[in-house]
Amino acid sequence: MHFFILAALATLAVVRTQPLLDAVDLSDLHHSVSAGGKSSCISGTIKIPLRATNLQILKPAPKNNFEVTQLYVEFAQVNSKVGASAVGGLQTVGGTYGIYAKLCFPPDQGAQRKVTTAQLLTHGGTLDHTYWDIAPGYSYVDAATLAGYATLSYDRLGTGLSDHPDPLQTVQLPLQIELAHILAQGLRTGSMSGRRFTVSKIVGVGHSLGGAITQAVAAKYPKDFDALIIQGTSTVTQFALTGVVSQALQIANTDPSGRFKGLADGYHVSGPLPQAAQFAFYRYPGFDPKILIRFYSPQPPNLSRPPSKLALSDTHPVHLVFSLQTSRKQTLALGESYTLPVAYAPATAYTGPVAIINGQNDWFYCGGDCTYPVDQAAAAIPAFFPNADKNRSTSYLAPGSGHNVNAHLSAGKAFERMIAFLEGALDD
Repeated sequence: MHFFILAALATLAVVRTQPLLDAVDLSDLHHSVSAGGKSSCISGTIKIPLRATNLQILKPAPKNNFEVTQLYVEFAQVNSKVGASAVGGLQTVGGTYGIYAKLCFPPDQGAQRKVTTAQLLTHGGTLDHTYWDIAPGYSYVDAATLAGYATLSYDRLGTGLSDHPDPLQTVQLPLQIELAHILAQGLRTGSMSGRRFTVSKIVGVGHSLGGAITQAVAAKYPKDFDALIIQGTSTVTQFALTGVVSQALQIANTDPSGRFKGLADGYHVSGPLPQAAQFAFYRYPGFDPKILIRFYSPQPPNLSRPPSKLALSDTHPVHLVFSLQTSRKQTLALGESYTLPVAYAPATAYTGPVAIINGQNDWFYCGGDCTYPVDQAAAAIPAFFPNADKNRSTSYLAPGSGHNVNAHLSAGKAFERMIAFLEGALDD
């Protein structure tokens, strides 16, 4: 194994960020190439001790899907008291949890030695780490690799291949924030076999719920990140709960796929109706239906050709594509839904540069038009990051894109803007 990759893994293997973290162990290493085909990657499970001050949830999880639907309807109704009535006092939670992580670098050894910046990629709700590396032409991991950056993507606690502890009392935003903080610290400094590896700069990159977590880390630990890229956010909140309700969330262990059997009732997944995910996350015709197969299907088609060269005949008819799109959906913990507001406090102490990247037609945070009545991505920067470096901060609306920017045909343009931002933002 190349020394650079060994050293990079060391940033995960032995980290000192007292008092939250004593030691981190990476196990079950797997070597692979990114889904986009341009990056060398090493993945495995990191055992991370975590501790946070969570909120006490007073209400039990819904016991059937009728109760789940009603819960989210009441979340979204006018003058809702659901969140306030469910939350009690503070409580300390902690434990050692397995977190799945994937570290990617340029495949060329010479290019590896030149890497000085790592990016921490945090995915959104009902997604997993693959949001950052979907397919050729739809891989931000590869865009970062080709620009000379290392990336660490991971499955948030309670999601994907990471552990799934108590979805009400444990899997909440305060603990997710501490997890992202520890991973950021781990990327910055670590050791293995007496050899040291240090990157000079860390970039926090987050989408949707992952963007809220990244923002919250910058608020609580303003020195963790040298630059920030947030996808899918704004100060407009009245449409978000409609997007949540549209997914027809269900108790995960009742999902007909059987993938989530054994999980506690507080873990939810989107329902089987394909258009639910389309309404919430996609803007037609701004996405290629075949990418949904790649993103959600356990047996995706061959997407080795560039997106513009793919024909619908390469794979399934549209109706089958949409029926398959939910086959790789991921969980959302109810504790995250109750505690999401804690992540949106302005990061007043953060003074670095920020880029806000939204789909032009994001429903969640813009009601389908992020240009009305003003550019919502641009407006979010002074609201959430009032002391950010104004000269190096920027925003961008990806044309024809819904909430899941990376899965749309304009993803490449969004990636170009993200990389261009970093080239200027990280100049000393």
